[in-house]
Amino acid sequence: MADPPVCDVHGHYLPRDILPRLAEGRARATLGDFNGEPDNVLLNGMPVGSTIDHLANVEFIIEEMDRAGIESRVLSPPPFTFRYWLDPADGIDLCKRLNDGLADVVSKHPDRFTGLCTVPLQDVDGAARELERSVGLGLKGVEVGTIVGDGNLSDERLNEFWEAVTHHDLPVLVHPDFVPNPRLASHYLINLIGMPVETATAMGNIVFSGMLERSPGLRICFSHGGGVAPYLLGRWDKGWNVRPESRADTVHPPSASAKLTYHDTITHSPLALSFLIRLFGAHHVVLGTDHPFDVQDIDPRGTLAAAPDVTDEDRTVVERHAPHEWLTGEKAAP
Repeated sequence: MADPPVCDVHGHYLPRDILPRLAEGRARATLGDFNGEPDNVLLNGMPVGSTIDHLANVEFIIEEMDRAGIESRVLSPPPFTFRYWLDPADGIDLCKRLNDGLADVVSKHPDRFTGLCTVPLQDVDGAARELERSVGLGLKGVEVGTIVGDGNLSDERLNEFWEAVTHHDLPVLVHPDFVPNPRLASHYLINLIGMPVETATAMGNIVFSGMLERSPGLRICFSHGGGVAPYLLGRWDKGWNVRPESRADTVHPPSASAKLTYHDTITHSPLALSFLIRLFGAHHVVLGTDHPFDVQDIDPRGTLAAAPDVTDEDRTVVERHAPHEWLTGEKAAP
Protein backbone atom coordinates (compact mmCIF):
# COMPACT_ATOMS: atom_id res chain seq x y z
CA MET A 1 0.00 0.00 0.00
CA ALA A 2 1.34 3.45 -0.92
CA ASP A 3 2.13 5.91 1.84
CA PRO A 4 -0.37 8.73 2.39
CA PRO A 5 0.74 12.13 1.03
CA VAL A 6 2.94 14.54 2.95
CA CYS A 7 0.23 16.49 4.74
CA ASP A 8 0.24 19.86 6.50
CA VAL A 9 -2.67 19.82 8.94
CA HIS A 10 -2.54 23.52 9.82
CA GLY A 11 -3.04 26.00 6.99
CA HIS A 12 -5.60 28.77 6.66
CA TYR A 13 -7.96 30.02 3.98
CA LEU A 14 -10.35 32.98 3.97
CA PRO A 15 -12.74 33.87 1.15
CA ARG A 16 -11.96 37.41 0.06
CA ASP A 17 -15.62 38.40 -0.09
CA ILE A 18 -16.16 37.60 3.61
CA LEU A 19 -13.88 40.38 4.81
CA PRO A 20 -16.53 43.14 4.92
CA ARG A 21 -18.58 40.87 7.19
CA LEU A 22 -15.61 40.69 9.59
CA ALA A 23 -15.22 44.48 9.79
CA GLU A 24 -17.96 44.66 12.43
CA GLY A 25 -18.17 44.13 16.17
CA ARG A 26 -15.54 43.93 18.89
CA ALA A 27 -12.85 42.42 16.60
CA ARG A 28 -12.87 44.49 13.41
CA ALA A 29 -10.88 43.01 10.53
CA THR A 30 -9.87 45.62 7.96
CA LEU A 31 -7.09 46.10 5.41
CA GLY A 32 -4.07 48.41 5.69
CA ASP A 33 -0.34 48.79 5.08
CA PHE A 34 2.22 46.99 7.24
CA ASN A 35 5.97 47.06 6.70
CA GLY A 36 5.36 48.79 3.38
CA GLU A 37 3.07 46.04 2.12
CA PRO A 38 -0.56 46.88 1.27
CA ASP A 39 -3.72 44.87 2.00
CA ASN A 40 -2.52 43.39 5.27
CA VAL A 41 -5.34 42.15 7.48
CA LEU A 42 -5.60 44.31 10.60
CA LEU A 43 -7.55 43.29 13.67
CA ASN A 44 -8.63 46.41 15.54
CA GLY A 45 -5.64 48.03 13.86
CA MET A 46 -3.12 45.28 14.75
CA PRO A 47 -1.55 43.46 11.78
CA VAL A 48 -2.25 39.73 12.09
CA GLY A 49 0.64 38.73 9.83
CA SER A 50 -0.90 38.08 6.41
CA THR A 51 -2.31 39.91 3.43
CA ILE A 52 -5.80 39.09 2.24
CA ASP A 53 -4.33 37.82 -1.03
CA HIS A 54 -2.18 35.27 0.75
CA LEU A 55 -5.23 34.03 2.66
CA ALA A 56 -7.58 33.95 -0.34
CA ASN A 57 -5.42 33.18 -3.39
CA VAL A 58 -5.62 29.43 -3.95
CA GLU A 59 -2.95 29.46 -6.67
CA PHE A 60 -0.54 31.13 -4.24
CA ILE A 61 -1.35 28.56 -1.55
CA ILE A 62 -0.60 25.69 -3.93
CA GLU A 63 2.65 27.31 -5.08
CA GLU A 64 3.77 27.64 -1.45
CA MET A 65 2.87 24.02 -0.79
CA ASP A 66 4.94 22.86 -3.75
CA ARG A 67 7.89 24.97 -2.60
CA ALA A 68 7.79 23.32 0.84
CA GLY A 69 7.32 19.78 -0.51
CA ILE A 70 3.78 19.53 0.90
CA GLU A 71 1.46 17.35 -1.14
CA SER A 72 -1.76 17.91 0.81
CA ARG A 73 -2.94 20.63 3.17
CA VAL A 74 -5.78 20.80 5.69
CA LEU A 75 -7.36 24.25 5.39
CA SER A 76 -9.33 25.98 8.12
CA PRO A 77 -10.54 29.55 8.71
CA PRO A 78 -8.11 31.90 10.49
CA PRO A 79 -8.72 32.36 14.21
CA PHE A 80 -10.00 35.95 13.97
CA THR A 81 -13.14 34.45 12.40
CA PHE A 82 -14.05 32.82 15.75
CA ARG A 83 -16.83 35.18 16.75
CA TYR A 84 -18.48 33.27 19.55
CA TRP A 85 -19.73 36.60 20.93
CA LEU A 86 -22.06 37.18 17.97
CA ASP A 87 -25.82 36.81 18.20
CA PRO A 88 -26.51 33.12 17.44
CA ALA A 89 -28.30 33.85 14.16
CA ASP A 90 -25.41 36.04 12.99
CA GLY A 91 -22.94 33.41 14.13
CA ILE A 92 -24.66 30.70 12.11
CA ASP A 93 -24.80 32.94 9.05
CA LEU A 94 -21.09 33.74 9.27
CA CYS A 95 -20.10 30.10 9.72
CA LYS A 96 -22.25 29.05 6.77
CA ARG A 97 -20.54 31.59 4.52
CA LEU A 98 -17.07 30.53 5.69
CA ASN A 99 -17.84 26.83 5.31
CA ASP A 100 -19.47 27.25 1.89
CA GLY A 101 -16.40 29.14 0.61
CA LEU A 102 -13.99 26.54 1.95
CA ALA A 103 -16.05 23.63 0.63
CA ASP A 104 -15.97 25.21 -2.83
CA VAL A 105 -12.16 25.39 -2.78
CA VAL A 106 -11.80 21.81 -1.54
CA SER A 107 -14.22 20.49 -4.18
CA LYS A 108 -12.13 22.10 -6.93
CA HIS A 109 -8.82 20.73 -5.58
CA PRO A 110 -9.67 17.45 -3.86
CA ASP A 111 -6.17 16.03 -4.31
CA ARG A 112 -4.53 19.00 -2.59
CA PHE A 113 -6.91 20.13 0.13
CA THR A 114 -9.02 18.85 3.00
CA GLY A 115 -11.32 21.31 4.79
CA LEU A 116 -12.23 21.83 8.45
CA CYS A 117 -15.46 23.66 9.15
CA THR A 118 -16.12 26.29 11.79
CA VAL A 119 -19.25 26.34 13.95
CA PRO A 120 -21.02 28.88 16.21
CA LEU A 121 -20.18 27.45 19.63
CA GLN A 122 -22.23 30.17 21.36
CA ASP A 123 -25.27 28.22 20.10
CA VAL A 124 -24.62 24.55 20.80
CA ASP A 125 -27.68 23.33 18.87
CA GLY A 126 -26.74 25.54 15.92
CA ALA A 127 -23.15 24.31 16.14
CA ALA A 128 -24.26 20.68 15.93
CA ARG A 129 -26.52 21.45 12.96
CA GLU A 130 -23.83 23.39 11.11
CA LEU A 131 -21.37 20.57 11.77
CA GLU A 132 -23.75 18.12 10.13
CA ARG A 133 -24.39 20.45 7.20
CA SER A 134 -20.65 20.92 6.68
CA VAL A 135 -20.07 17.17 6.60
CA GLY A 136 -22.63 17.08 3.80
CA LEU A 137 -20.60 19.73 1.96
CA GLY A 138 -17.54 17.45 2.04
CA LEU A 139 -15.64 19.05 4.92
CA LYS A 140 -13.84 16.43 6.99
CA GLY A 141 -13.48 17.91 10.46
CA VAL A 142 -13.93 20.98 12.62
CA GLU A 143 -11.74 23.77 13.96
CA VAL A 144 -12.59 25.36 17.31
CA GLY A 145 -11.24 28.25 19.33
CA THR A 146 -9.93 27.88 22.86
CA ILE A 147 -12.41 30.08 24.68
CA VAL A 148 -16.18 30.37 24.24
CA GLY A 149 -17.40 33.55 25.89
CA ASP A 150 -16.14 33.16 29.43
CA GLY A 151 -16.20 29.38 29.22
CA ASN A 152 -14.11 26.40 28.18
CA LEU A 153 -14.38 23.76 25.50
CA SER A 154 -14.88 21.20 28.27
CA ASP A 155 -17.98 22.91 29.72
CA GLU A 156 -21.01 20.66 29.98
CA ARG A 157 -23.13 23.03 27.92
CA LEU A 158 -21.09 21.99 24.85
CA ASN A 159 -21.82 18.29 25.32
CA GLU A 160 -24.24 18.21 22.38
CA PHE A 161 -21.51 19.56 20.11
CA TRP A 162 -18.99 16.97 21.26
CA GLU A 163 -21.58 14.23 20.83
CA ALA A 164 -22.04 15.35 17.21
CA VAL A 165 -18.26 15.27 16.68
CA THR A 166 -18.13 11.74 18.07
CA HIS A 167 -21.16 10.64 16.04
CA HIS A 168 -19.52 11.75 12.79
CA ASP A 169 -16.05 10.53 13.91
CA LEU A 170 -14.43 13.85 13.03
CA PRO A 171 -10.98 15.24 13.81
CA VAL A 172 -10.83 18.48 15.80
CA LEU A 173 -8.21 21.21 15.49
CA VAL A 174 -8.01 23.46 18.56
CA HIS A 175 -6.64 26.87 17.61
CA PRO A 176 -6.16 29.83 19.97
CA ASP A 177 -7.42 33.29 19.21
CA PHE A 178 -6.05 36.66 20.33
CA VAL A 179 -7.23 37.15 23.94
CA PRO A 180 -6.74 40.76 25.09
CA ASN A 181 -4.27 41.15 27.93
CA PRO A 182 -2.66 44.53 28.70
CA ARG A 183 0.52 42.81 29.93
CA LEU A 184 0.95 41.24 26.47
CA ALA A 185 0.14 44.37 24.49
CA SER A 186 3.68 45.13 23.36
CA HIS A 187 6.17 43.25 21.15
CA TYR A 188 3.41 41.05 19.68
CA LEU A 189 3.43 39.03 22.90
CA ILE A 190 -0.32 38.59 22.46
CA ASN A 191 0.67 35.95 19.90
CA LEU A 192 4.12 34.88 21.06
CA ILE A 193 3.05 34.19 24.64
CA GLY A 194 -0.73 34.61 24.71
CA MET A 195 -1.61 32.03 22.08
CA PRO A 196 0.60 29.20 23.45
CA VAL A 197 -0.80 29.81 26.94
CA GLU A 198 -4.36 29.79 25.56
CA THR A 199 -3.74 26.42 23.92
CA ALA A 200 -2.39 24.96 27.16
CA THR A 201 -5.38 26.33 29.09
CA ALA A 202 -7.79 24.64 26.70
CA MET A 203 -5.88 21.38 26.81
CA GLY A 204 -5.65 21.47 30.61
CA ASN A 205 -9.40 21.93 30.97
CA ILE A 206 -10.12 19.12 28.51
CA VAL A 207 -7.69 16.73 30.19
CA PHE A 208 -8.69 17.48 33.80
CA SER A 209 -12.42 17.43 32.94
CA GLY A 210 -12.26 13.74 32.08
CA MET A 211 -13.55 14.30 28.53
CA LEU A 212 -10.89 12.06 27.03
CA GLU A 213 -11.44 9.32 29.59
CA ARG A 214 -15.14 9.29 28.72
CA SER A 215 -14.55 9.58 24.96
CA PRO A 216 -11.07 8.18 24.23
CA GLY A 217 -11.89 8.06 20.50
CA LEU A 218 -11.89 11.86 20.21
CA ARG A 219 -9.06 12.93 17.91
CA ILE A 220 -8.14 16.41 19.12
CA CYS A 221 -5.09 18.19 17.75
CA PHE A 222 -3.68 21.19 19.60
CA SER A 223 -2.03 23.89 17.51
CA HIS A 224 1.51 25.22 17.80
CA GLY A 225 3.00 22.08 19.28
CA GLY A 226 0.42 22.09 22.05
CA GLY A 227 1.57 25.53 23.17
CA VAL A 228 3.24 25.33 26.57
CA ALA A 229 1.21 22.28 27.64
CA PRO A 230 3.81 19.58 26.80
CA TYR A 231 6.24 21.17 29.23
CA LEU A 232 3.64 21.21 32.03
CA LEU A 233 2.59 17.55 32.05
CA GLY A 234 4.86 16.72 34.98
CA ARG A 235 3.40 19.60 36.97
CA TRP A 236 -0.13 18.53 36.04
CA ASP A 237 0.54 15.00 37.27
CA LYS A 238 2.07 16.34 40.49
CA GLY A 239 -1.00 18.48 41.15
CA TRP A 240 -3.31 15.56 40.35
CA ASN A 241 -1.50 13.44 42.95
CA VAL A 242 -1.57 15.99 45.76
CA ARG A 243 -4.76 18.02 45.19
CA PRO A 244 -8.21 16.44 45.45
CA GLU A 245 -9.80 19.12 43.24
CA SER A 246 -7.32 18.29 40.47
CA ARG A 247 -8.39 14.64 40.37
CA ALA A 248 -12.10 15.25 41.03
CA ASP A 249 -13.21 14.33 37.49
CA THR A 250 -10.62 11.78 36.38
CA VAL A 251 -9.47 8.29 37.26
CA HIS A 252 -6.04 8.47 35.66
CA PRO A 253 -3.32 11.14 35.89
CA PRO A 254 -3.41 13.93 33.29
CA SER A 255 -0.46 12.59 31.32
CA ALA A 256 -2.43 9.42 30.51
CA SER A 257 -5.24 11.34 28.81
CA ALA A 258 -2.82 13.84 27.29
CA LYS A 259 -1.11 10.98 25.44
CA LEU A 260 -4.36 10.53 23.48
CA THR A 261 -4.08 14.01 21.98
CA TYR A 262 -2.34 15.16 18.80
CA HIS A 263 -0.03 18.14 18.33
CA ASP A 264 1.28 19.86 15.23
CA THR A 265 4.99 20.43 14.65
CA ILE A 266 4.88 24.24 14.85
CA THR A 267 7.44 24.74 17.62
CA HIS A 268 10.02 26.74 15.61
CA SER A 269 12.70 24.72 17.40
CA PRO A 270 14.13 21.37 16.29
CA LEU A 271 15.06 20.65 19.93
CA ALA A 272 11.53 21.36 21.18
CA LEU A 273 10.10 19.28 18.33
CA SER A 274 12.33 16.36 19.28
CA PHE A 275 11.00 16.56 22.85
CA LEU A 276 7.41 16.72 21.59
CA ILE A 277 7.88 13.56 19.50
CA ARG A 278 9.56 11.69 22.38
CA LEU A 279 6.80 12.77 24.77
CA PHE A 280 3.73 11.90 22.68
CA GLY A 281 5.13 9.48 20.11
CA ALA A 282 5.46 10.10 16.38
CA HIS A 283 1.93 8.85 15.70
CA HIS A 284 0.52 11.76 17.72
CA VAL A 285 2.61 14.53 16.16
CA VAL A 286 1.44 15.91 12.81
CA LEU A 287 3.14 18.18 10.31
CA GLY A 288 1.99 21.82 10.43
CA THR A 289 2.91 25.23 9.01
CA ASP A 290 0.35 27.91 10.05
CA HIS A 291 0.48 29.18 6.46
CA PRO A 292 0.26 32.01 5.41
CA PHE A 293 0.93 33.98 8.60
CA ASP A 294 4.30 35.52 9.33
CA VAL A 295 4.78 33.22 12.33
CA GLN A 296 4.45 30.14 10.13
CA ASP A 297 7.11 27.46 9.78
CA ILE A 298 7.95 27.95 6.11
CA ASP A 299 10.03 24.74 6.02
CA PRO A 300 8.37 22.25 8.38
CA ARG A 301 10.06 19.27 6.79
CA GLY A 302 13.43 20.97 7.29
CA THR A 303 12.62 21.64 10.95
CA LEU A 304 11.64 18.00 11.36
CA ALA A 305 14.81 16.80 9.61
CA ALA A 306 16.91 18.93 12.00
CA ALA A 307 15.23 17.56 15.14
CA PRO A 308 17.81 15.50 17.06
CA ASP A 309 17.21 11.82 17.77
CA VAL A 310 14.24 11.64 15.38
CA THR A 311 14.56 8.66 13.05
CA ASP A 312 13.71 8.47 9.36
CA GLU A 313 10.79 6.23 10.31
CA ASP A 314 9.55 8.84 12.79
CA ARG A 315 9.74 11.55 10.12
CA THR A 316 7.68 9.47 7.72
CA VAL A 317 5.07 8.93 10.41
CA VAL A 318 4.87 12.64 11.31
CA GLU A 319 4.72 13.80 7.69
CA ARG A 320 2.40 11.15 6.29
CA HIS A 321 0.91 8.56 8.62
CA ALA A 322 -0.03 10.59 11.70
CA PRO A 323 -1.96 13.23 9.68
CA HIS A 324 -3.87 10.44 7.93
CA GLU A 325 -4.64 8.76 11.25
CA TRP A 326 -5.81 12.02 12.84
CA LEU A 327 -8.02 12.88 9.87
CA THR A 328 -9.59 9.46 9.35
CA GLY A 329 -9.12 7.44 12.53
CA GLU A 330 -7.56 4.71 10.39
CA LYS A 331 -4.07 3.42 11.04
CA ALA A 332 -1.84 4.17 8.06
CA ALA A 333 1.15 2.12 9.21
CA PRO A 334 2.02 -0.54 11.77
